[in-house]
Amino acid sequence: MSEKHEERRQYKRIKKHFLLTYYELAAPSEKHDASQLKNISRGGMCLITAKPFPSATILGIELKTPFTAERVHLEGTVLGSHERIKDVIYETRMKFNPLTPQAEFVLGKLIQYFENEESK
Repeated sequence: MSEKHEERRQYKRIKKHFLLTYYELAAPSEKHDASQLKNISRGGMCLITAKPFPSATILGIELKTPFTAERVHLEGTVLGSHERIKDVIYETRMKFNPLTPQAEFVLGKLIQYFENEESK
């Protein structure tokens, strides 16, 4: 008998690359650019970082999207950082903290747009 694999994720993930800047909320003047966003959903994201972040670290994200000239500000809590290339590249997973209405709107539009693109 084969069991059907059940999806445990609450939100669908979109795999697209965006320009973004990330920083620890505790040190907002130390901003880092990341050219690779592995995936994003309404609940969180996985991005490529140059250093690992301990779980529970609060990160600020400035996301550049095609829907607004301004950057969208998001905040999230790190769930974990996984080393991909020793001492160079880490996949950092984070869960979004409550979003501002503007961030929620833009994120919703962004995800809806790419879901529609995938179904074409």
